[in-house]
Amino acid sequence: MNRLPLIATLFMAGIILNCLRQLLTYSVSLTYDVLVVVSVACFVLVGLGVFIEVIAYRRTRSGPGDHHEA
Repeated sequence: MNRLPLIATLFMAGIILNCLRQLLTYSVSLTYDVLVVVSVACFVLVGLGVFIEVIAYRRTRSGPGDHHEA
C-alpha cells in the first residue's frame, strides 16, 4: 500500500508516453507543438507555485506584532 502513489505515477506516465508515441506516428510537428505547450504550462505552474510559496513565507515571517509604524 505504501507504493500505491509510485504505481499510479508510473501507470499515468505509461499512458502519457503511449499517447505521445501515437501522436508522433501521426504528426511530428503536432507532437512538437504539444510538447512545447505542455512544457510552457508546467513552467508557468512551477513559477506560480514558487511565487505563492514566497508570499506565504513572507506572511509567516512577519507576525501580527511586527508592525513598524513611523
